[in-house]
Amino acid sequence: MKRVFFSVIAFVMISFNAAALDVKQRFDHLDANKSGYLTQDELEPQPQLLSTFVRWDKDQDKQISLIEFKNYLTNNLY
Repeated sequence: MKRVFFSVIAFVMISFNAAALDVKQRFDHLDANKSGYLTQDELEPQPQLLSTFVRWDKDQDKQISLIEFKNYLTNNLY
């Protein structure tokens, strides 16, 4: 029984790490100039993302941080 429990815990931890890495990889792919932020210009080729830019940009600084990107995806897509 303990083996099953620890196996499940290990699987969940790996899944969360993989999901976090996936979000970071997506962000890095979109961050064309590698500034650490996404701008409207960088999201132009992705109209489905650009159309929701204002909702992502919680601090309204006209750029999306990795935290804003992760929070938006977590709260709206998963």
